[in-house]
Amino acid sequence: MIRLAQKIVLAVVVLAASPAHAWQVEILDQARGVVSVEYDDGVLLRTAEGLWRLDLANAKPRLTQIRVEIRRAKESDALPDGKLIGAPALNGFVYLASPTDRYTHGVLGDAIEADALVFFGHDGKKQRVSAGKDAVFEDLVPRLHDLDGDGIPEIIVVKSYLSRGAALAVIGRDRNGALGILAETPPIGIPNRWLNPAGFGDFTGAGKQEIALVRMPHALGRLEIWRWENGGLVNVAREDDTSNHAIGSRVLNLSVVADFDGDGLPDLAIPSFDRRSIRILRFHGGISEIARIKLPARAERGMALLGAGGEKLLVVGLEDGTVALIRR
Repeated sequence: MIRLAQKIVLAVVVLAASPAHAWQVEILDQARGVVSVEYDDGVLLRTAEGLWRLDLANAKPRLTQIRVEIRRAKESDALPDGKLIGAPALNGFVYLASPTDRYTHGVLGDAIEADALVFFGHDGKKQRVSAGKDAVFEDLVPRLHDLDGDGIPEIIVVKSYLSRGAALAVIGRDRNGALGILAETPPIGIPNRWLNPAGFGDFTGAGKQEIALVRMPHALGRLEIWRWENGGLVNVAREDDTSNHAIGSRVLNLSVVADFDGDGLPDLAIPSFDRRSIRILRFHGGISEIARIKLPARAERGMALLGAGGEKLLVVGLEDGTVALIRR
C-alpha cells in the first residue's frame, strides 16, 4: 500500500570506490506492494491501487497518486501485453503484433510472442516487419534510438530464433525507404536462451552510438556493448556479473543510463548477477566499477532515475514490493 504521507527510512550505507563519497540506500517506508517502477515523463510506481508519481520536493521524495495510464496497444493485431510507442520523428507509432505460440520459451511470463513489428503512420497506413517463420520477437516493448545520427530513430527489439536463441535486431528504413531489419547481433546459438537490452549511448567515448545488452541474464549474466558502425553492430566490450531481468517477469527496465562520475560520458547502473547489488559501471578506457551498492532485497521490479541537475536518485523496485532509493 502507498499513502500520500511517506516516511523515508535509512536502510543501508555502503562505500563506493572512494570512501569519501558514500552511497546510501533508503527505503520508501510507505511504498509497499509495488509491482513495477516505470518511467513515462517521470518516475511512476505501479501498485494494485493504481499509479503513483514519485518526485522530489525540497530534495525529499514525494508521492502523488495520478490517473494517467500507460498507453497499451489497442490494435486488434497487437501483442496482448504490449505497448504503443510513439515515434514523432517517424510520424506514427510502433508496436509488436501478431501473437504466436510457436516459440514456447516463456521467459517473459507466458509462451505468447510476436510474429511481427508494425509501424502505424499518422496517415493510417501500416508497415509490417516479420520476424520470419524461424523466429519471433521475444520482447514486449520496441525501443527507439537514433543510432546513425540522422535525426530519425531506429527500432531495437529482441528477435529469437526457434533453434538458435535470441539476437538483437535493429529495424529501420533502407536506402529505398522500405522498413526492415538492418542488422542483428549473432544469435546465442541454442534455443530458449534470451538477452535483454540495457541502454543506449556513447559509452566508450568513441563518438558513435552503442547498445548495452545482457546476454542470458538468468544463466550467464554477460554485459555486452555493441557499437553501431558502417550499418552494422560490432561488439566492443563485455563484462560478467550482471543481470537485468528476473525470469518470468514482464519488467524489462532493470538498468539506468546516466553520467554518474561527471566525465561527460554515459555510465550504466545495473544489478549484479544475483541482483543483490547495483553496479555502476564506466566504459571509457575500459570497463571499471564506479560503485557496488548492496541492496536489502533483490532488484526485480524496475529501475529509473529521479531528479535532474545536482540531486539524482536511483529508484529500484525490489522483489519484496518495496522501493529503494540510492543517492550519494
